[in-house]
Order: sequence, then C-alpha cells, then structure tokens
Amino acid sequence: MRFNNATQRIFSDTIRPIVLVWETNDRANPWSAQARLVRNDGTKKVVLRFGQVSAARKKEAKDMAAQSAFEWLRTQYP
Repeated sequence: MRFNNATQRIFSDTIRPIVLVWETNDRANPWSAQARLVRNDGTKKVVLRFGQVSAARKKEAKDMAAQSAFEWLRTQYP
C-alpha cells in the first residue's frame, strides 16, 4: 500500500506501480516477485524494475518486493 501511495504522490497519473508475482520450482522459496514502475499512457512501457525477491509464501514475496521499491522511492524522493 505504501508503494502505491508513494508512487501516486510522486508521479501523479503519469506512472503507476505494479508488483508481479510468479511461482518457481524452488522448494524452499517457491514464490518470486518484482516491483515495477510502468508508464500510464496506454503503452505499458516499463520505466523501472526493482530487484527480484523470493519467499516461501506468495503474499510475503509481494510485500517484500513492494517494500524494497518503497524504500528506494524514499531515498530518491525524500
């Protein structure tokens, strides 16, 4: 939620945040996720990709990716 809110405050309607989650074959960490900033002009062009994270649960992977992106936004746009 904080990643979404921060992105909206900084970029308004020009860029939107997304977090992609997918299942992997790793038994210890079967879920991977990556946060991205995407143009909101219909082209869906990726502006920025943040690091990929893995976790045992889907929600955990998604939360970790969003938190990582949020922390980056905080450092770039205090």
